[in-house]
Amino acid sequence: MNKFVNTIFHADARDLLAKLPSESIDAVISDPMYGTSRSYEYEWGTDPANGDPELHWEYHQPIYEECRRVLKPNGRLAWAQSPKFCQQFHDWFGDHRLWTLTRFRLAGKNATGHTWIVQTKEQEPVPMPDRDSLVIYDKIGPLRKLHPCIKTVEELKFLVEELTKPGEVVLDCCCGRGSTLLAAEHLGRRWIGCDISKRYSQIAKLRMDNLRSHMQSQGSLRAPTDFVADRC
Repeated sequence: MNKFVNTIFHADARDLLAKLPSESIDAVISDPMYGTSRSYEYEWGTDPANGDPELHWEYHQPIYEECRRVLKPNGRLAWAQSPKFCQQFHDWFGDHRLWTLTRFRLAGKNATGHTWIVQTKEQEPVPMPDRDSLVIYDKIGPLRKLHPCIKTVEELKFLVEELTKPGEVVLDCCCGRGSTLLAAEHLGRRWIGCDISKRYSQIAKLRMDNLRSHMQSQGSLRAPTDFVADRC
């Protein structure tokens, strides 16, 4: 496992997952392609779902099942999913209540929400924690233009804190710009990331380098809540 941990791969999720040992990961926290946009052009091709739920799940189910395979017994899986497909959730994931995290920027005007399926390896639902789920975040800046569906580090820190313990391994096999990985690094977790997009992988690596440089410069003076608003 050492050759995978704390590394960002430019790879298809299915290829990386096939190389990971069974029951080796503590938590999978991932935001796979929503599949709700028709004819969205990524650098590697068109969104394979094209807005169709059957095509969406045909593509993502093998990834989902592999994520469950690599999880340790009772390991946690958080899977971001568009509410557009809510009528299919029961068939895909089981009968779960959803985690809905609401994001708000103090300098902004509107709040936005994201929906997460959160369950164990055995597909048992993980209860929503007894804490506020309003996530306050800093402005996103130029990164907003680099990805069609942004997840902030602050949102992913909420999930990493609730689903893992320090030192555990978090896998994000559709890591995009790397927000899950940055959250894990900042909170003292180990991590593995990959994305099919070469550009997103490079951005994720740059952001991780920026974060590590910032944390090293702060040293013991760094407060537990301190996080650099990493910009590219």
